[in-house]
Amino acid sequence: MKVNCDYCGSFIESTDEQCPNCCAVNTHFVRTASDTPSTIEELKAFCQSKNLPLDKMHIHIGEDYKAPKAFGIYFDEGTRHYVVYKNKADGSRAIRYEGTDQKYAVNELYLKIKDLILDKREYDASHGTAPVRPRPTTTYKPPKRSGCGTKAIVTVVVIVAIIIIGLISDAIGGVSNGYYSYRGNNYYRHGNYWYEYDEDDDEWYQSSNPGIDSDNYERYFDGSSYDDDYDVDVFPTDYYSSDWNSSSSSSWDSDWDSDSDWDSGSDWDSGSDWDSGGWDSGSDWDSDW
Repeated sequence: MKVNCDYCGSFIESTDEQCPNCCAVNTHFVRTASDTPSTIEELKAFCQSKNLPLDKMHIHIGEDYKAPKAFGIYFDEGTRHYVVYKNKADGSRAIRYEGTDQKYAVNELYLKIKDLILDKREYDASHGTAPVRPRPTTTYKPPKRSGCGTKAIVTVVVIVAIIIIGLISDAIGGVSNGYYSYRGNNYYRHGNYWYEYDEDDDEWYQSSNPGIDSDNYERYFDGSSYDDDYDVDVFPTDYYSSDWNSSSSSSWDSDWDSDSDWDSGSDWDSGSDWDSGGWDSGSDWDSDW
């Protein structure tokens, strides 16, 4: 969260202990959000609940790990201090924090984990391995054989018919793929799905039909090609699958999706193929953090 420095008036992060511009003490300093892990054990449990592959992320929680290329946190029994560290590529160690404030120490590593995941997502997107956003799908489970085979077939036919009717209706209604503006919000139509632009996150998210009357689609249609005047980011068509009727979302981590509100709720809204490559993509192992 941005706050104003009381001395020079600059906008700074609430997590900055000092103003980076005038070096004055940040009187609005907030060490950590109330809903984030505050102990080493809580951080460990939190990562486990998200199914994060800590070994591939080079994260060591509660361990004084000595090998190169590692981030970690542990409690030093000798000094009674909490230590947050980074082991560089050459084996040297940079200390991010050392002191008695466990909550602050945990938050330092927590934020680093968040940064690594965001870097991982950017890597996946740039290498064509990012999954498509989850879409509502109709899953048909055949009944047990008990003489109801005909009923099952009819159910499947009805489902397929509904999908076809929807496609035909869209075609008749003249729903063009592209950018739309409606009631102060920005949308993009792609295939059979709508996506809404979140100005706070600067990202596109799948949305339900914005409620535009079928006779007025063209009235709110801005264009099929991107224009700087739209005041949104370019819709990433290559990021989304072209198989609009596919019900496959196996590359998404359902455990991650089920409890996604970390800080703002925007950066942790969906999972990924966490076991694939790319975890080193945003790590400069020669830097201090």
